[in-house]
Amino acid sequence: MKHSKLVKWLAAASLGICAAAFSAGMTADAATGTGTTPSKFRYSYDTETGEATITGYSGTSDVLMIPAVAGGYTVTKIGSFAFEGGHYVSAYVPTTIQSIGYYAFSGTDLTSISLPASVTLVDQRAFYNCRSLTSVIIKGPAVLKASSFADCTALTSVKLADSSQTYFYFNHQAFSNNPNLYTVNGVSALSYQTDSEGRLYPVLNPAITAAVRNHFSRSIKVGFVDEYCTALCNYIVETETDPWMCDALKARQLHDWLIRHCEYEDCLNGERTIDNENHVASSVFLSYAINVRGQGIGETVCDGYAKAYTMLLAAAGIESYHIGTSSHAWNLVKIGDKYYHVDVTWDDHTNGTQYGTMYNNFLKSGLHGATCTVNHPSDHPLLQVYNNNVSTIVNNCTESYPDANGDGILDGDFDLDGVAGNPDDPTSPDYYDDILARFFIAGNYQHFVPNSSGVNGYTADLTNVLQYVLYHLHQSHTSFWNHSFT
Repeated sequence: MKHSKLVKWLAAASLGICAAAFSAGMTADAATGTGTTPSKFRYSYDTETGEATITGYSGTSDVLMIPAVAGGYTVTKIGSFAFEGGHYVSAYVPTTIQSIGYYAFSGTDLTSISLPASVTLVDQRAFYNCRSLTSVIIKGPAVLKASSFADCTALTSVKLADSSQTYFYFNHQAFSNNPNLYTVNGVSALSYQTDSEGRLYPVLNPAITAAVRNHFSRSIKVGFVDEYCTALCNYIVETETDPWMCDALKARQLHDWLIRHCEYEDCLNGERTIDNENHVASSVFLSYAINVRGQGIGETVCDGYAKAYTMLLAAAGIESYHIGTSSHAWNLVKIGDKYYHVDVTWDDHTNGTQYGTMYNNFLKSGLHGATCTVNHPSDHPLLQVYNNNVSTIVNNCTESYPDANGDGILDGDFDLDGVAGNPDDPTSPDYYDDILARFFIAGNYQHFVPNSSGVNGYTADLTNVLQYVLYHLHQSHTSFWNHSFT
């Protein structure tokens, strides 16, 4: 009888303990539960790990003094949506926090945030749409995921540990739509210097190279990045082209600048073509700025080449579009009243010509035998200068630019004005100018044609020296008819 009573008592005691545990929010299977701190922070906890996650706040203060300990458990996480949309302004994040969940502070009134070195992950949109946020400090090796600091339009200053980085994967821009961001790691991110000709050109502060590589090479619509790219495009157009050049020659010069200053991403050293940095508008220009492949040499993939070329052409006043298929990108370019295809990526090879480039994919009637579509990327203002509907044109370009010898210059255009006279028709436009220019070239540029023989007083194939004529004219910044041939 006594044994029976003892069993019943133990059973009742056990049930009481379980009931007490469940009433506190703990589940027996997962050993987890929930609670609220005296300062009104809601949390969940795990008895096995001894860790807690802050899940919300029901207090009235607009200053969040996030606790390091809740209910005896170490607070290591700020959970998803924990403070979303709240009217909180200076948040204190303790050094126990390791991760911040998605949308955790989204839409709050925070004016600044400092994340301790313990934080290793800032999840998607954690600080999204914090329109009052002006300052961000990240002290440790945090990985920032997509849009974690997007649409913080008041953001002017960030301090980022060299060990931190934006998540590498495609379409992960931690910093996006931050038009007033110009101070990085305590210094002005962008300045201007003067070249030997007295022209201003933009320079990224070398002190922020790590931040550019780890974060801003994957950003879009960031103040100093957009200004740098715009100013650099204008400077490249100013230095690589001349007012006397026709649009086709300008397009050739800008095509060549890209190839001289960029190489295709080869995926060495663990790099990935799917990195966002290879696809955003600033891809070529930022990697060029921080010398990814050597002094003044950047890297990208087809998407980056096409966007950069669109931006350069727009800066030069030449209509161009980013086009392609699901697996490749190139350009549609308008020269005169005709549209042509240009693929800078596929022309980026060395074949011994002046700039170590090819023109097999320059101003062609079509490329790659594929049906392509027009894209309208919006990650830089220069990509949106031309936004016409050319969807019916993109796959119906009727002819290639007349360039039989593949030097990127109009055949027979000896005075390089964009019009080639018909040598068999004296009434054709530019006939006499081109004939006269041919005689000038014969007398001054024969040494550029190896193993050539004279024909009627000039070399056998003067068309092949036009690239050298262009080079020398550009060096003196004068058109053919203003150039001295003495």
